Amino acid sequence: MSLMTFPGGRVVPATVLADLAVRHLTGTADPAAIRALAPRDRAQFRFWVEVLDWALTTKAVARSELWARRGGAGSPLEVVLSVTRMQALAQACVMARAAAPQSCGPEIAAAPARGAALRFQPVAMVPKGAEGFAAEPAGYRGRDAVRRADLFDKMDRAAQRRGQAAPFSPGQVLAGRSYAALAEFVSAGGVRCSSLEGRIGGGAGGLDWIERHAQAAARLARMQARIGPGAALSVRRVRPSKRAEEGGARTIADRALVDGFCLQGQSLGDVLLAHGWAKSGQNIEALRKALAAALERMRLCA
Repeated sequence: MSLMTFPGGRVVPATVLADLAVRHLTGTADPAAIRALAPRDRAQFRFWVEVLDWALTTKAVARSELWARRGGAGSPLEVVLSVTRMQALAQACVMARAAAPQSCGPEIAAAPARGAALRFQPVAMVPKGAEGFAAEPAGYRGRDAVRRADLFDKMDRAAQRRGQAAPFSPGQVLAGRSYAALAEFVSAGGVRCSSLEGRIGGGAGGLDWIERHAQAAARLARMQARIGPGAALSVRRVRPSKRAEEGGARTIADRALVDGFCLQGQSLGDVLLAHGWAKSGQNIEALRKALAAALERMRLCA
């Protein structure tokens, strides 16, 4: 029997996870069995559910390849999906999601490590007339470019589907992305020639590598100071029903919220669960407001 082995987690047969994933799509899964999964096993189960949903939507697999009712309508459902087929579908799903849109051209190869990506049209300001300027597409041969999607994009798309306003203003989004870029640049600056900037020689009036790194670190420190020592969600005066069922809820500091969302890729729900809070709509909205306020303070340094 094939096993899915995770460090620090239980050893769960892969056939069990595949069976649960198929039954979850058909509405016949045992909720108690899903709740009993270890966190790592649950993550694998949820990923396989997403893969199967993608496979059915894109018609990469037929329903008859997933389950069957041998005795006709009303008979017990039998899962016929093999683990080998499940793993092949998972690989195909990952590669399909990693492919750049066709409008970007064939030069941008599929890159699973890049994660979800969005296309955009580069724009440049060009002279227009005697004194004016106009924005024109600047993509190579008129093609779109691609950038990595983040949680800001995910929350914005979710709000659009619900017909709601954007959860964050453009300035707040810019502040969050600038903070993430600065933190990545500063943390990767331990090796002098770890990036192209470190190999470029500075001319007269130019900045050398140490000066660029020092300026970025100072700007990052200013943004972190703007976050402040406040608490996004405090345990005091909160009913136990608002907290998680297991373990005590801990105060969520503004810095932990910003770092979790912008740097670690944690959704608002993930931040709540990591600090022992219940993943409720009221708690998520409270975190969203606290994050928007912190990003607004950081916007002055972005």
